[in-house]
Amino acid sequence: MRLAFIGGFGHHYMRGALASHPDWQIAVSGDGHDSDAAKNLSKGIQNSQWFDDPLTLLDEFKPDVVSIGAIYALNGTLAALALERDIAVVSDKPIATSWPALERLRELTGGTGRILLTEFPFRSHKEFRAARWAVQSGQIGEVVLATAQKSYRFGASRPAWYRDRELYGGTLVWIASHAIDVIRFCSGVPYKRAIGTGGNVSRPDYASMEDHVTALFELSNGGTAIVHADYLRPQSAPTHGDDRLRIAGSQGVVEVRNGRCILISGSEGERDITDSVQGRPVNEELLAALNGESSEFYSTQQSLEIAAILLQARDATDERSWHSITP
Repeated sequence: MRLAFIGGFGHHYMRGALASHPDWQIAVSGDGHDSDAAKNLSKGIQNSQWFDDPLTLLDEFKPDVVSIGAIYALNGTLAALALERDIAVVSDKPIATSWPALERLRELTGGTGRILLTEFPFRSHKEFRAARWAVQSGQIGEVVLATAQKSYRFGASRPAWYRDRELYGGTLVWIASHAIDVIRFCSGVPYKRAIGTGGNVSRPDYASMEDHVTALFELSNGGTAIVHADYLRPQSAPTHGDDRLRIAGSQGVVEVRNGRCILISGSEGERDITDSVQGRPVNEELLAALNGESSEFYSTQQSLEIAAILLQARDATDERSWHSITP
């Protein structure tokens, strides 16, 4: 395989497959805006080729798959350039920070068989898969209320482009996207409409970047979901992130916290079900989807659907008004 990495700001989970595939040919380029982070990425990948320009990489290296982790607003543009060349894409989220960008991706993938996968790692974590199993197998009855949290340390600083909403895209599509996706993934219940709010209280020097955002969703079955995300986790916290999920149903509750999945239902009381479900590393799941071996957890259709949900939820949050969710 010829695998390329574009940009140095994403997670690039496909790197995890390199040790098992030493025969792959690898190339790296910047995203056309900031190359320094990508150069550091290239230095960490043995025998990788460096290209100064992403277009040159696509046209001269001709990868089979490109992993995109650019400045967030550029992910969609770069994905479109790859798809135009029939190159499969694995991208960090968000794959689109504007409706025109999403429409272009829809045009390029619709009815073509082209592959566009979004890196949502929670879908591969066994604690969230255990929560999904608990809901799907009827352990908690009908889903009534789902809440999800995504909290990060801000760190000493963030890139200057975080101050520019056009480049950053918004905290909802960057951080809160994990929580929005995992509720949909684990509950199995579609979103119906959304409203939200957010702001910047603690980081005024970062202008339009929200340091917190909250979204409220009405679910298609009449239930409710709440998502909140922030950059307020103290630097002294033991981990960079604090990710939580709680789904309360008509007959029980399932929670993910501290990397474990806890089920409370029936007569057995509280029990840890994390290890009852097996998972594979995200890079293995992505590779399986690329090879056509699996589409349960990662697929082009799922990527496009969650991208639309995120843009609609961001619009609802920006405008502080109810917006219908139509993936």
